[in-house]
Amino acid sequence: MLQRLAERMRTRRGDNSSLRTGQLDNLGLEELVTRILTREGCEGERERVVVEVGTGGGRGSTVAIHRALSAHGCPFQLIGYEGDAGLAALASNHWSDAHNVRVINEYVMRREDLDLTVKPRVAPEDRDSYLPEFDAVATKGNFLTTYPSGPIDLLFIDSVRYTHLAILRAAAPWLGLKAFVVMEDDIPNYGELAIIETEFELRDVGRHEISGHQWPLVEFRLGARR
Repeated sequence: MLQRLAERMRTRRGDNSSLRTGQLDNLGLEELVTRILTREGCEGERERVVVEVGTGGGRGSTVAIHRALSAHGCPFQLIGYEGDAGLAALASNHWSDAHNVRVINEYVMRREDLDLTVKPRVAPEDRDSYLPEFDAVATKGNFLTTYPSGPIDLLFIDSVRYTHLAILRAAAPWLGLKAFVVMEDDIPNYGELAIIETEFELRDVGRHEISGHQWPLVEFRLGARR
C-alpha cells in the first residue's frame, strides 16, 4: 500500500523508479542549498542539523544535499525521514557507510493532522484518488516519534502533495527564527505555499526554477502562526 502511495501521489508518473534512483539529484538543487549555506555561514563548531522529509530511496535529493553540505565544510548531520518501509530500507543501505547521514522510517506528522490539516485541503478533482490513500496511511504506526538531534538549520520537504503543512506543524518546535525551509510547490493552480500561508506567516520567501525538474522549489523562514 505505501509503495502505491509513493508511486501514485509523490511522482504522479505511474513509475516508481525515480523514487529509488532520485529525480532531484541535480546541480540546481545542489546550487540552491550551497547558496543558503554560504549566506547563513557556520556557527563555530556546532553541527548543522539538516532534515529531509521524503528521502525516498536515498539516491536523489539526499545526494545533492549531502554534496552541498560536504563541499561547504561545516560539520553537519543529515537526517532523512521516509515513511515507506521499503524505500527507507533502500536509503539506509545506500548511506550505511556515511557517519553523518541517518535515515528514519517515520512520517513527519501527527496522525490526527491527516484529518485536521491534510484531507480538508485536497482539491475536489483529487479527492477520489487521494483520500482513500490518506485513510490507509492513518492506520500505520510509524508517525513521528524520533526527533531531530537539535534545532533544525535547514528543512527540505519532498513529500506527498497536500502534506506539507502537516509536516511543518510537526517540525515547527525544532525550527528556529534563522531556520530555512526548502520544498517543492507542486500542486497546479493551487500550491503548497498557498496552503501553508493559511496558517503560518512566511519570511524571506524565494522561488527557484530547477533545470530538469517539473516543479519549482521555494525557500522561506517560518514565521508566527496566524
